[in-house]
Amino acid sequence: MHKLWFASLLCMMAAQAQSQAQKIVALDGFHNNESKMPDHYQWDGVRPGGFSELGKLLAGLGAQLKTVRERVTPAVLAGVKVFIIVDPVTPAETDNPQYIMPGEIAAMEQWVRGGGRLVLLGNDKGNAEFEHFNRLAKRFGIEFLEETYPKVQGKGILIARGDTPIFEGAPEVYLVEVAPLKVSADVKILLADHGTPIMALAQAGKGEVFAVGDPWLYNEYMDYKDNRAIATKLFRDLLR
Repeated sequence: MHKLWFASLLCMMAAQAQSQAQKIVALDGFHNNESKMPDHYQWDGVRPGGFSELGKLLAGLGAQLKTVRERVTPAVLAGVKVFIIVDPVTPAETDNPQYIMPGEIAAMEQWVRGGGRLVLLGNDKGNAEFEHFNRLAKRFGIEFLEETYPKVQGKGILIARGDTPIFEGAPEVYLVEVAPLKVSADVKILLADHGTPIMALAQAGKGEVFAVGDPWLYNEYMDYKDNRAIATKLFRDLLR
């Protein structure tokens, strides 16, 4: 009896460890590595452009945070549940920009199809690298258009109402100067504004890819409109 109880306990501990490992949220600090603003969109960034508040939100959902500072390989993605790539840098932002390469794209596609959840947070024209980022996104039927939406004079603030499940009870999202999306017919549009796709979700094998053309959830705007509630529902779904 004692041996059976001990074996059962070991199984429970192994299952808990596996569950925890599956809740690792990794942030790309390699393709977004701004030498002129080192904490921009980073977990330890507590200034307006940092992701410290998003990190707290994810920790509250039971996630473990990690930063990837090397090229993406199957080994790097092993054990990761959600991988976030945000605002790939341009030569204007760093002296040595690192672009997403074919081998990395192959590794990420294989990982997604095996059950990984990829989050692509772009940026508008002039503030992100598009060519290599889109080579990755297009593998899943998504393209970031090298434009700025909405097209207005001054700061392009977009307040839009969503009606898909992640907006239930908290429908208003706040974004600033977004790269709109072009998506294939099998990609679900989660949010559109006047017919322009803004947020999308693609299914690929056992995994998913979420995309929006804005870093969106950085500290400055986390508590604007319903952003925090929407982000909580989105990542709760991605971590399930």
